Amino acid sequence: MLSSRTITKLSGLRQCVLNGHKAKDLFKIMLSCNDLWIQAYVNIQGNKGSMTKGVDNSTADGFSDELANAIIMKLKDGRFRFSPVRRVFIPKANGKMRPLGIPRFEDKLVQEAVRILLEAIYESIFSPHSHGFRPERSCHTALKEISKWTGTAWFVEFDIKGYFDNIDHEILVGMLEEKIDDRRFIKLVKMLLKAGYCEDWKYHKTYSGTPQGGVISPILANIYLNSLDHFLQKWKEGFEKGLDKRQKRANPEHKKINTRMNHIHRSIKARDKNIEEGRRKVQGVKPPKVKYHYFTEEEIARFKSEREELISRKRELSVLIRQIPATDDKDENFKRFRFVRYADDFLVGIIGTKKEAEEILEGVKNFLKDKLKLEVSEDKTSVRNAREEGTKFLSYDIRKSNNILSRTRKVNGKNIKQRNTGANIVLEVPKDKVSKFAVKYGTLEPMQSKHIAPRILHTDVEILLAYNQEFRGFANYYAIAHNMKTRLNKLQWLVESSLLRTLANKYKSTVTKMATKYKRNGELIIISNSREYKFFRLKTLKKPSLYDPDTIIVDTFMNYNKRTTLEQRIAANECEYCGKQDGYFEVHHIRKLKDISKGKANWQKQMIAMKRKTLVLCVECHDKLHAGRLPDNRYQNAEA
Repeated sequence: MLSSRTITKLSGLRQCVLNGHKAKDLFKIMLSCNDLWIQAYVNIQGNKGSMTKGVDNSTADGFSDELANAIIMKLKDGRFRFSPVRRVFIPKANGKMRPLGIPRFEDKLVQEAVRILLEAIYESIFSPHSHGFRPERSCHTALKEISKWTGTAWFVEFDIKGYFDNIDHEILVGMLEEKIDDRRFIKLVKMLLKAGYCEDWKYHKTYSGTPQGGVISPILANIYLNSLDHFLQKWKEGFEKGLDKRQKRANPEHKKINTRMNHIHRSIKARDKNIEEGRRKVQGVKPPKVKYHYFTEEEIARFKSEREELISRKRELSVLIRQIPATDDKDENFKRFRFVRYADDFLVGIIGTKKEAEEILEGVKNFLKDKLKLEVSEDKTSVRNAREEGTKFLSYDIRKSNNILSRTRKVNGKNIKQRNTGANIVLEVPKDKVSKFAVKYGTLEPMQSKHIAPRILHTDVEILLAYNQEFRGFANYYAIAHNMKTRLNKLQWLVESSLLRTLANKYKSTVTKMATKYKRNGELIIISNSREYKFFRLKTLKKPSLYDPDTIIVDTFMNYNKRTTLEQRIAANECEYCGKQDGYFEVHHIRKLKDISKGKANWQKQMIAMKRKTLVLCVECHDKLHAGRLPDNRYQNAEA
């Protein structure tokens, strides 16, 4: 939790930039606000890489107030230097390898402190169409925005070559200097960018790019492409027409058919009235006190025959009219420009002509090349028809709907039949993604499952939870897709069948016997320690509640107003093992609780009982723990 004093300083930075001035004294805030460093540690200690060693083998284990104060003193004296990151390579989805930089822990801490300050400045001036690595935003919020692009005719898709490795340092520093007037802070960022990396024990200088893996890299990447967002916004303002009207002009052909349908509808009502008058005469009903016409039976029969012909004609026209757009796609006085960016992935959608879309493509390519010194991949950058081709963005298939049939919607508790215009944007689960995910469990076509041999050594509950974690994660990502359930139904059966096969192989039994043993009312349930563990099913999946940038303003400092449990434990100044209340304290940190699940040491049992990956210890207990000489505190307490 940041103190009110620190939050006031961060709020001042934000307001200063909003008022058109440059932010100052950022380096001074780093030196004077100790709680900033505690918050930085809390932010990064839960990350997957917090226990990954850098070039000096340091990790999040051993953090203390003294470590933070030592970093502050180095910064104050000008002695702090960023060490080169340790470079490793991780596989990409396309089979290639991606370089990943792993900084030492002290560098991560400084990077996070710098990131908090940069976020305070830039979060308020970032484009609302930027969704990558920002508070309360995600892939889902970006996709949700795209789903509102009704009527889009063309998609312009882009792919930047090696974006994170090709960020120009001089341009980036120049962008920072436009908003920040603090020489020492800018110098610190320059040192970070020029720190270099070690690969195979050889040092390499860095002349461009930000290290992928550094906690500060995402916000620096957003700052670099913020100028692209402004460029697209200016293009949008000059491109759009017809802002005073909600839709294009009416399609003359559609309007003509609609007029004929209205005429037929009035004719049907007139025939209904004549038939009703004739029915009243036959039944001897007293006519109303208005002029009343009596019809013969031959005339009534003729009215009924005409009515059937009119209804048949109306049905034919209703089918025809649904195939014709209600608005004129060639309306030159109605144009729209939309764009969304998630890190270096961005997509433009327009209501206009293909020629205009191609002009946008060339304009963006020239801007990236001339202003940002970036290039696009020609094979992944193109103009695509929204309905016929669609596009891919953030692993979703996106296209304009082909559905021109009517649909039923509930309005005020009543079912109302409405025409589907076919202009809606549809988000779909890509078939190839499902097939690629299914390979681990078997094949979808033909439907054949297989067991996962390494899991046989685990308990039944661990096997179930492993399957649930994988399938739920995949389903959660595609939760907002329109065809999610229809596309993933077969996958659900495959995963469940693979789970049963794994259990059958474990017990040298059959799938049928395992299904009989574990299934109840169609649900696969495993009971352990009086607790039920169910197999995850799509019917229990709920669509995520998403932040809407059009209606909600996010408080950048909202997450810093509440003190976390870890902060409270650090501030208590008490060893959680021996109870000592004076001296120096450090935080013992482990990678994950599963690593000590079978541990017999008392400190391990204590962490398991607390369900925490951290333990605040005095320096003496922490040293003994790592040396394997930490005594059992139960006997110490008994002696006391």
